[in-house]
Amino acid sequence: MRIKGNKYSGRGEVRLDLLPKAKINLYGYFEGGPVQDESASPEFKDGTFFSIDGHQIEGFPISHDVCMENVIWRPKSEPILGVVGDESTQMSQLTFHLFNFVDFNGTWHTWEQSGTMKQLIHHIDLVSDEWKIELKSLISTQENFKILKEVGGYQLTHIGGIQRSGGAPFSGKEAYACLKALRFFLSFVKGGWCEPVCAVGFDGTGNRVWECWSAPREPWCELISWFDCYSGDQMAALFPCFIKKWANDDWAETLHEVIWWYMIANDSSRGIDAGIILTQAAIERLSYEYVVKEKQLLTKNKFNKLAASEKFCSLFSSVGLPSDIPKATPKLCQYAKKIKDKKIKAEEEIKAEGIKCASAPHVLTKIRNSLVHPENKLRRQFVEVYYEAWNLYLWYLEMSVLAVCGYSGTYLNRLKLQCYRSEDVPWKK
Repeated sequence: MRIKGNKYSGRGEVRLDLLPKAKINLYGYFEGGPVQDESASPEFKDGTFFSIDGHQIEGFPISHDVCMENVIWRPKSEPILGVVGDESTQMSQLTFHLFNFVDFNGTWHTWEQSGTMKQLIHHIDLVSDEWKIELKSLISTQENFKILKEVGGYQLTHIGGIQRSGGAPFSGKEAYACLKALRFFLSFVKGGWCEPVCAVGFDGTGNRVWECWSAPREPWCELISWFDCYSGDQMAALFPCFIKKWANDDWAETLHEVIWWYMIANDSSRGIDAGIILTQAAIERLSYEYVVKEKQLLTKNKFNKLAASEKFCSLFSSVGLPSDIPKATPKLCQYAKKIKDKKIKAEEEIKAEGIKCASAPHVLTKIRNSLVHPENKLRRQFVEVYYEAWNLYLWYLEMSVLAVCGYSGTYLNRLKLQCYRSEDVPWKK
């Protein structure tokens, strides 16, 4: 540790602390630390540097004693490339850890011994042209899920391995990029944040040559998503489609933004009204990338002149999604009928031809507009249908992401959870 030009050396540890919130913290133990006056000076936080084995970690102290002999240092951001390896380091395989993931049924299984009992281990292989990733449960997975459901927090539920599809070595830079793509893929599968954390790379002889320090983002929360945990093949089928899309820089940026907003919107504890607003922004973002930039069905100027409901319809019709309000949202159906019969007066009538005023895009965007515009005449008239609107918005967003990625398998319909049975995506012929 260096404070105002003075250097202090000691022992250090890097820890994944799970309480009160999961973070990577660096612990330094220094003999003969700086005098009290130095550690208490106003320049202390700005003029202090912390390094391990010569690797400087940007951050700030979150705890220390009077003489700075015991210091806890919080990195400025995560993930952090560890003291072993760098972007150019070559490795043959990489291991990572998943906290609070989905309790999935594997596409193949093995058995592991736990005392006198054998434990079934679930495996899923995620294979693309470039990568082969194996996810597997642990002997402790079921017990850890039980703890999560009872008390929450963080529990290690799965581990994973990454290799090149052809077995060739890959660099630290490529490993980092793969972990980032996997972060957004797994989060979309779960419906909430899921970080591949504490990754370690090994060379062909099994030596530890690279590491990346990071913590799980959020504590346990049971969420709904398109993924049926009893159908691991859904995850395996989406992965190559998702990675192919992610390989395009424009689509990587779009999926990054859209899935980020989806993660926030999908957690009802953050507010259903906020979820409605964010989900509309995400669908409009997807529509622009797909309709304007990829398919070139509309020019940028024409797209920008469309009402939000028309932007929705442009995307939905292009990927094969229906615009009718589903029967699974009965309150929304009733409100749509009132709008169609003009029992609820619209502030502005829909202008586009061919779009029914009682279509899902039109009704949903009316509800969103009533939330964000304080002078909207429909404000607070939709309170009874907020939940159904939020759920339908998220269904459209999930389906849109699956569709633009080219997925054509089955999914769990969040509008029909009482059935809990996977069904074909709407555009499957």
